[in-house]
Amino acid sequence: MPRKSDRKPTVESPIQSKQQQLAQMEEQVKARLSKTRTFLGKVPALKEEVQKKQQREIVDRFNRPARIEGPVDFRLDFVAAKGAAPAKKLRKERSGIPFITIVLLVAFVVVAYFAWKSLWVG
Repeated sequence: MPRKSDRKPTVESPIQSKQQQLAQMEEQVKARLSKTRTFLGKVPALKEEVQKKQQREIVDRFNRPARIEGPVDFRLDFVAAKGAAPAKKLRKERSGIPFITIVLLVAFVVVAYFAWKSLWVG
């Protein structure tokens, strides 16, 4: 007959059930931690991929062909790139030189008229 110490208990004690629950929770936490670490390892590559996709979308949006007749040959963009036109200036950014020139021209005409009138006519 087996001894009492060799027999397996049929009913688990609360301590053993709590230990099993803690062991399962430990495995779950370790699995979640390993998933998180692998994801953090992939983050720089994912970030770079998203940035490249955004840059590609920007380039595609601004480099559309004038007519769509077939697949676009992107080599032409690098060979004969369009020169960017300078941005239009706002009214307050424009210089006042043309206005000053007109004022000086009007003043010269007025002075010349009075000089002519006083010297030759008068």
